[in-house]
Amino acid sequence: MRFRSAGLGPTELKGRIAGLAPVGEDLLVLHIHTHSPVEWNLKAAMQRKDIPKVIRGMLKPAIFFHMVRTMFYLKKNPKELEDIMDKSIST
Repeated sequence: MRFRSAGLGPTELKGRIAGLAPVGEDLLVLHIHTHSPVEWNLKAAMQRKDIPKVIRGMLKPAIFFHMVRTMFYLKKNPKELEDIMDKSIST
């Protein structure tokens, strides 16, 4: 995964999902471990109202087929592209 933050300027963080767990009655927490350029552990807590948006987004045909193609039909270790994310951060 790749991340940007307005506080980090143009720096791009790279990381992996470390886990996904329910917390309390209405939170679903995504645990992320960044490995480049720094090692951090991040958490993103989705509230009840966020979860349907995530599911609807993943079920859009273009997104769903992109995920399937990425998981099953691309090279296992493709050459990683240089920084591909937009460097402009809107606040």
